[in-house]
Amino acid sequence: MADKNRTCGAYAVILVGGKGKRLRPLSTDLRPKAFLSITRDGRTMFRKTFDRMMKLVPPERILVVANTAHRRLVKRDLPAAAGRNALFEPVSRNTAPAIAIAALHLRRKGGDPVMMVVPTDQYVPDADKQARAMNKAVEFIEKHPDAIVTLGIRPKEPSAEFGYIKVGPAAGAIARVERFVEKPNRATAERYVSDGGYLWNTGIFIFRVSTIIAAFKEHAKAIYGLMAAGDIMKRYADMPDISIDYAILENADNIYCVKGSYSWSDVGNFEELKRVLKAESMRFVEKDGRVVKIA
Repeated sequence: MADKNRTCGAYAVILVGGKGKRLRPLSTDLRPKAFLSITRDGRTMFRKTFDRMMKLVPPERILVVANTAHRRLVKRDLPAAAGRNALFEPVSRNTAPAIAIAALHLRRKGGDPVMMVVPTDQYVPDADKQARAMNKAVEFIEKHPDAIVTLGIRPKEPSAEFGYIKVGPAAGAIARVERFVEKPNRATAERYVSDGGYLWNTGIFIFRVSTIIAAFKEHAKAIYGLMAAGDIMKRYADMPDISIDYAILENADNIYCVKGSYSWSDVGNFEELKRVLKAESMRFVEKDGRVVKIA
């Protein structure tokens, strides 16, 4: 039986990026944080992300973008039905180039599907609530095909470890994004929380293939030029090392935000990691404030 949250026609694009430098030595170049298991079921963060996306689309509509150095780890965690749905970057070039090659791949398949782009380094214990929020974004795009939608979470505390989204007045669950804000200092984070108009940035972005390609053409001409040149993988090393936030989102004016209400953590440092491990009743070995082993 299909999951009640499944959305027709869309693709989930999982970005297996991030070297986890702030989680060294637990995260390494050969096994970055996406392939760590931080939950009691023993599944990696990458596989947990894949499982959450299967609440929205069948496995054959999940596309994975990862570095070629991690091909074996990706293939190990993929269900058989999705075994060929992976693109491997010859070099790491951040989220904007990764999204560019995913968009080209889906355009070649035909049509103009919605792409739901998600990172792998997040802890989301309530997958159903996340799926409902993402479905709201897809429904909005069906009515506003030129929109780019992100997901934000109302801050539970003034954290200086997360990026923020400044939103305007909401029309239901959807608000227009006024700006993206990098990780602030503690005092600024406290001001953001008191203001009430700032959300934590989950790094999830949803748009149509044609919309993001048009955005590259307008705001990221260096990337678009390589996209238009053909055989992008052969010239992938020429791609600029830039995030989708800097390349497009901070320059575009068609960005909207769904306010999610689910539990969420960007597992990007040891304090967040330890908080998640304790919530999961996972044992770990700590040295000088760093987790060196998860039992």
